[in-house]
Amino acid sequence: MLLVCASLYLIAGFPQVTHAGNVLVWPAEASHWLNIRVIMDELIERGHQVTVIVPTGAIFMKTEDLGHVQHELLKVNYTKEGQEVIMNEFFQFWIFEFSTHSYWEIYKRHSAIMVEFKKVNTKDTCMALKRDKGLISRLRDGQFDVLLSDPIAFCGDALALMLGIPYVYSLRFTPSYIIERYCGAMPAPPSYVPMPVSNLPDHMHFWQRVQNTVMYFLSDLIHILMDGNNSNRIYAELLGEGTTICEVMSGAEFWLIRNNWDLDFPRPFPPNFVFVGGLHCKPANPLPEDLEEFAQSSGEHGLIVFSLGSMIKYMPMERAELIASALAQLPQKVVWRYEGEKPSSLGSNTKLVPWLPQNDLLGHPKTRAFITHGGTNGVYEAIYHGVPMLGFPLFGDQKDNLLRVQTRGVAIILDITMVTAPEIQDALGLLINNSSYQQSMERLSRLHHDQPERPIDRAVHALEFVMRHGHARHLRPAAHRLAWYQLHCLDVLAFLSAAAGLALALPILLCRLCCHCRRAAKVAAKKDKKE
Repeated sequence: MLLVCASLYLIAGFPQVTHAGNVLVWPAEASHWLNIRVIMDELIERGHQVTVIVPTGAIFMKTEDLGHVQHELLKVNYTKEGQEVIMNEFFQFWIFEFSTHSYWEIYKRHSAIMVEFKKVNTKDTCMALKRDKGLISRLRDGQFDVLLSDPIAFCGDALALMLGIPYVYSLRFTPSYIIERYCGAMPAPPSYVPMPVSNLPDHMHFWQRVQNTVMYFLSDLIHILMDGNNSNRIYAELLGEGTTICEVMSGAEFWLIRNNWDLDFPRPFPPNFVFVGGLHCKPANPLPEDLEEFAQSSGEHGLIVFSLGSMIKYMPMERAELIASALAQLPQKVVWRYEGEKPSSLGSNTKLVPWLPQNDLLGHPKTRAFITHGGTNGVYEAIYHGVPMLGFPLFGDQKDNLLRVQTRGVAIILDITMVTAPEIQDALGLLINNSSYQQSMERLSRLHHDQPERPIDRAVHALEFVMRHGHARHLRPAAHRLAWYQLHCLDVLAFLSAAAGLALALPILLCRLCCHCRRAAKVAAKKDKKE
C-alpha cells in the first residue's frame, strides 16, 4: 500500500507527459537561428525527434555543429559566400556609410541590396522546394507531427501544407505588425499600440497618434504595392493558383512571439499568440580559463562586455580607433567581440575576441555594464542577469528595444556613427557609478523572473499541444473566417447608415407627400368652383 501511494505521489508530481513527437524545423539565419536552436535543443531534451531543413548556402546553420539534431539539406542556387557579400555590403552601407550619401544614392543602393536579398531569401529558397522532389518524398516518409517555422524565412508554412501537417511560427514581429494583424487577426489599435520601430510610446498625445496612424497606413500600402503580389505569386506557384501568403499564414496553430510584458507594451492579442521573450536565457556557466582570469584581474572596478552581435564583424577603422581609445581610459576591464583589424589605440585593459560566451559573461559577478547593439537576445540576457546597458542601435528593432529599456532607466543610447570618446566614457561612468541604473535593472530583472514557468516551457508546450491534439483551432478567433469588410463591420455600418438615412428621409417624404396631396386637393376644389 505504501508503495502504491508513493508511486501515485511521484506520478502526480510530474508534469503532463507527451508522447515522443517528430518535429520538422524551417529556420531563418543569424539571431533567428539561435532562438530556433534553443527550442530544438529543449525538444530533444524532452525526448522528441527533431529534423531541421538546412539550405546549402546557409551562413550560420552549420551541419557540423548540429550534434544530435537530424538535418536535411535543401539545395539552393545561392552560396554562403554570396550571402556574406550581400550582408556585409548591407551593414557597411546602412550603418557606417549612410550619412555620407545623397538621398538618391541611398535609395538606389538600398533598393539594389534589398532586391538581391529578397531574391535569395524568398524566391530562390521557395523554388528549391519545388525542384527537390526527392526531399519532399523523404519528408513525407518522415511522418512529422508538426513544423516549427520562422516566417522571416518564407515557405516553411507552404512546406507544412505540402506535407499535410500543422505548423507553428516563431517570430519577433513583422513591419507594422502587418502579418500579425492581417493574417494572425491580432488587434493593433493605433491609438495606443505604437508601430514597431516607430520610437513612439504607448501613451501618445494627439500628434503622436496622428503620426502612428499615418505610419501604419503608409507601411501597409508600401508592403501591398512592393511585396504582396510577389509573395502571392511564389505561394501560388507552390500550392496552386489563387493561393495567397496571408491565407496560408492565417492557418498557423500558434504564434510564438519572442517578446514579453517586461519589455513590450500591454496590448490585445489572440489566445494562440504565446509570448516567449527570453526563452534562450539561462544561468551562467563557468567561463573558460583565460576569460575567468581576465575577469578576476578587473578587481573592484569590474568588467564590461562589448558585443554588436553575430552579424557585425568589423567597422570602419576610424570608428574602431575612437571606441578603442575611449575604452582604454576606463578603470574597468573590457571584453570586446571584434574580428576587424586591431586598433592601434587599444588599451591593455581591453581584450579582443572573435567570439564570446555572452550569457556566461553577463552572468559573471564581476560584470558591471553591457555595450550592445540592442538585439532582442542580448537585451533579454542583460535583463535576465541584471546588467545595465550602453546601446549602439544599428538597424531593425534594435533602437526600439533600447528605447524601451532606456525609458525604464536601465540603459543609455548613443549613435555609433557620431559618438565621441568622452561621450562613451561619460555614459559608461554614469551606468556603473550611478546606483539608480543598477537598482532599476534589478527591479526589471525581478519582473522578468517572476513568471509561473520559463518562457522556453511555454514555447515547447505550444508545440507539444499541437502534437497531442493535432491542432489548436479552438484558440483561433472568428476573425479568420470574416471578409475584410465584415471584420471592420463596414457592411454593418453601411446597413445602419442606410437605415438612419431612410429613417430621416421617411418623415420628409411623408410631409412632401401630404403637402402634394393638399395642393392637389386645393387645385381640384378650385376647379370644381369654376365649373
